[in-house]
Amino acid sequence: MAFHPRLVQLLSENLNSLGSHFGSSRNNSLRISVYEEAEKELAKFTGADDALLVSSGMLAGFIVRSTLPTILAELHPQHQIREYEAPMLHPALRRLGSKNPTWLNWAASLADQIRGESQGIYHVLYSDSIGTPLTSGYDFKLLSQLPDTLLVVDDAHGLGVLGENGEGSYPLIRSNTQQELLLIASLNKAMGVPGGVILGSRKILHKIRNSAFFGGSSPIPPIYAYALTQLIREGIYRQSHQQLKELNTYFLNQLTSPSAFHYVENYPVYVSSDAGLFHHLLSQNILVSCFPYPTQQDPVLTRIVITAAHQPNDLDWLAECCNSYFA
Repeated sequence: MAFHPRLVQLLSENLNSLGSHFGSSRNNSLRISVYEEAEKELAKFTGADDALLVSSGMLAGFIVRSTLPTILAELHPQHQIREYEAPMLHPALRRLGSKNPTWLNWAASLADQIRGESQGIYHVLYSDSIGTPLTSGYDFKLLSQLPDTLLVVDDAHGLGVLGENGEGSYPLIRSNTQQELLLIASLNKAMGVPGGVILGSRKILHKIRNSAFFGGSSPIPPIYAYALTQLIREGIYRQSHQQLKELNTYFLNQLTSPSAFHYVENYPVYVSSDAGLFHHLLSQNILVSCFPYPTQQDPVLTRIVITAAHQPNDLDWLAECCNSYFA
């Protein structure tokens, strides 16, 4: 999206009227309506009850993790609040760490544990929406209809990519689990906007909106909030998402050894633990991601990401180079 002509046009046309930034609290007496308009469109686009814009996905996670215990204690005063973290949880939400080796083991064992717990406990489950950096899918049906449970999901790698029209994981997880859901995401990946969002129920987001963490932070630049609103209304994200799906399918069909990669159906990320692939592609003037993530102690993975900006001839050459390496 960074070079999408409509996004570039919206930013350049509105820079003089909206300015390059808004360096005040959103709770100030001086307010700009573009933020509330963008939040309404995001909620409608994702299927969430409400949305709250913040300046980054990391800040969204920090705000949620910092305010949620107090908020839930107010909303559920008769309950003890207990928190759980999935394996490989993104640092935006991670505090405790999980000892389970896989997401599947974590979800299945935790669901059994919660169903067997006595009343008086409110459970908060933190998870990513999809496995990263080693791409893997998560079956949230394992966490369906758990009593007194809130799911908090990081959809930074799903919003704009997953779903029928790029709406992300919110409607899918909600329909599969029937749980109360709070979702955070970066808008800086698939959506092309330097900011983050919190999606969830109005009662929780209202309390977050009035917290010191939200009130003390500055928002995203107003021109991006305006552009976000227009891109949703004009169906630009939907169009780009359709292009992305078609290009991803095209690339996958060109691979002779797709099993050499970790990938999920209809998800445009292909991961290999073979660092030699990176050097082979680089020798052919193709630069892909290859670094230890999220810390220097983690394994080095080679990640290929398909975007809507790619052209079929780009993907022909990329697939040919991958096929020659693994052959």
